[in-house]
This record gives sequence, structure tokens and C-alpha cells, in this order.
Amino acid sequence: MRDEAGLIRAAAGGDTVAFEDLVLLKRERVVRTAYQITGDLEDARDVAQWVFLRLWKVLRRFDPGRRFDTWLYRITVNAAIDLLRQKGPREALGPLPDATDSLGADGSAGQDRVLDLAELQRAFLDLASRLAPKRRAAFVLHEIEGLPTGEVARALGIRESTVRNHLLMARSVLRAGLEREYPHLVPKPRGPAGPGGRS
Repeated sequence: MRDEAGLIRAAAGGDTVAFEDLVLLKRERVVRTAYQITGDLEDARDVAQWVFLRLWKVLRRFDPGRRFDTWLYRITVNAAIDLLRQKGPREALGPLPDATDSLGADGSAGQDRVLDLAELQRAFLDLASRLAPKRRAAFVLHEIEGLPTGEVARALGIRESTVRNHLLMARSVLRAGLEREYPHLVPKPRGPAGPGGRS
């Protein structure tokens, strides 16, 4: 398989094999991002299908001086938000079926740890369903996908100050929800350190 930049150039020039390789390279990320916004795996797959159909039509317009993933996130987020607005908010989101399949597979995490992470994800998805779509998207891109604030702003087409505000409000809603509805998942504060220790 060619490197990503080579695939993008070839696909933009009409190379269907290169485009199929690009889809394989990016599909999981697109589905995951769409899922974290729509809360439904089938909807996420529908969004991904639409995203790649759209991508095939507009790829020749991509500016190679920009970051491709940011551009792809923008298409994905807009499509997911549009679908979410069409269908209306969900009462709760469900975890991806294989969300914890890889956890503990190598024996490094015990079964209790796997269950804790699965429950934490369910709690997050339940609470995230109450966030406004753009706020949820900002949180997903920054906290889950690891994009810096500036890149989130470019992906969502908003100012960095707006992203920071979305993140502040999302964290506040999620923290309050965890404390109110899932108190057993809230990390316990550390006690004072012993002699010579650090808190």
C-alpha cells in the first residue's frame, strides 16, 4: 500500500484502487468519530458511507498544504450532526460492541478492570447524549481523538475560544452527571501523603 500522501494524490486524480485503500485506512476512524456523535453504530456506518461518497466527489479540491485528517473530521462531524438533528436526540447511547474486546487480551488488565472501563464508557455515552451536538463533537475530537484545540476549531469551523467554551461546558456537564448518577465511578480524592511523600 502506498503512503497516505501518495494515496490521496492518486485518489484525487481518479485512481479508484488508491481511493479504496484510502477508505480502508480511514474507515475505522470515521465510523468511531461518527458513532461518538450519533450514538448508534448503524447510523455511524451510514454516516461513514456518505462521507466516503462525498469524499470521492470532492477529493480533487483538497489542498495538500492542509492536514487531511482535519478536513476528513470536518466532513464526518458535519454529516453526523446533520443526521443527529434529523433523528432528534437519543435518550442514551450504547457502547460499541467491541469497545473492550482488546482490553486485557494480553493479560495486562484483569477482568474487573475491563468491566470498570466498559461501565465508564457506558456512563460517558449516556451523559454525552445530553450534550448539544457541536459541544459533543468538540469533546470527542479533543478528549477522545486527541486533536489540539486549534485543529478542533478548524474541523468544526469555529473559533478556538468557542472550542474552549464547548470543552469547559462539556466537562462540567459530564462531571456533574457522573457525581449525581454514577458516583461509584468518580475517582476518590487522594489522602494526604505520608512523611516525605508527595500529594
